[in-house]
Amino acid sequence: MPLIKNSLLPHIVFLLIGLLGARTSHAEVDNIEDFFEQTVIQGHLRTYFFTRDYLNPTPYRIDQQAVSAGGYLGILTPSVYGFQSGLTLYGANSLGLNPVNPDQVDTTLPGNTLYALGEAFLRYKDGIITLQGPEQVIDTPWVGPADGRMLQSTFRGFYGTLTPLEHVTLAGFRLTDFKGRDEGVFTPSNLYYPGYAGGSPVQGLQNHATSGAQGVSLQYGMDKKDNPIRAQFWWNHFFNFSNLLWLDGRYTCKTGDGLNPFIGFQFANQSGDGENYLQLYGNQGKAGNVQAYGVIAGWDMLPWLSLQAAYNAVGAQTGAFANGDLLSPYSTGYATDPLYTTSMIGGMIEKQAPGQAYKVSATAWLYDRQLKALASFAEYYVSPYTRNQSEFDLDITYTFPKGHTLNGLSIRDRLGLLSGNPDYSQFYYNRVMIEYVF
Repeated sequence: MPLIKNSLLPHIVFLLIGLLGARTSHAEVDNIEDFFEQTVIQGHLRTYFFTRDYLNPTPYRIDQQAVSAGGYLGILTPSVYGFQSGLTLYGANSLGLNPVNPDQVDTTLPGNTLYALGEAFLRYKDGIITLQGPEQVIDTPWVGPADGRMLQSTFRGFYGTLTPLEHVTLAGFRLTDFKGRDEGVFTPSNLYYPGYAGGSPVQGLQNHATSGAQGVSLQYGMDKKDNPIRAQFWWNHFFNFSNLLWLDGRYTCKTGDGLNPFIGFQFANQSGDGENYLQLYGNQGKAGNVQAYGVIAGWDMLPWLSLQAAYNAVGAQTGAFANGDLLSPYSTGYATDPLYTTSMIGGMIEKQAPGQAYKVSATAWLYDRQLKALASFAEYYVSPYTRNQSEFDLDITYTFPKGHTLNGLSIRDRLGLLSGNPDYSQFYYNRVMIEYVF
């Protein structure tokens, strides 16, 4: 596999995309006034209130809370000869309302005041081709935005897609730096490095920069959520951490009467990568040569109810990092990985253990879809723990309708209950958000 080892594969993909997609372009704006009129400004304002409560607090797990207000402002220029530029500014301010004792502040919100330039990119789009970089939001199964708080995770690098046929997409990325959702600058690191609020720090990595990540994929039907068949195959290379092959597919039977059963599956194959930093500097053991599986089945009763049940299994390998659990450098601690059984507080990745997990959930849309309510229950059977862990989540969002004076405003409350942890028994996590989108 010399191309993979020498990091050439994504570069070849980008070159092919450029050769196949390049064609004569024309300016879409006539003058400077037209340019400014077509420039898009969008964003949202958010206010969050977080509370963490433990049934049996310990010196390392105490009750916390945090308040934050802010959001983002994004600017996207119109296309000129196929080129656009974008800029996104993020901000979060604690308003001086958080506890004086820093140990009582939920720093993952973030619990402090923070401003960051999250995106600054140039995009080329012409027909079947899109190329974008360097600083941007990337949304792939194992490299994603983690947009569950005030700021999104963003990346420095390049991302490109090619759509040669209807519903068929080729994609690739090469990343060098990462900015977490609670940090203000890009660094050659990931969430296994110390310093990330809510990550999974390995202290030995502190002074050893990573070369980032690369990935390529073949996708079918992922361009629209209502396609009956949706599937994607990814190869991800997390330099000096792991290689991950990922396959995810779903079939929905469109009955024509809104009662649509569906079934899906997942498969992952992981191996270590070269000079593995977790083993070399962290004394944690390198990524395991393991497989993971998942299956999901459910029933969409459109437009008001969806039911589903899911299962995941992750293999084990003695002596490997986390006994063989999958490495996820850009989601660990964030609970944003694509496994079916991942919940609000955490999933298999956060537990850093192989094993099995089950999850059932129901989602309802009421009052002309203004009210969305989701309830789920997951149970985790993982090897390092003497007791099974379970998580119950309740997520309710009310959005004011179009035409209303408060159009764009929504109120959301998320409650998570994690049970079975041997250290603190039960953990309650409540997140209240008020958001205005413009």
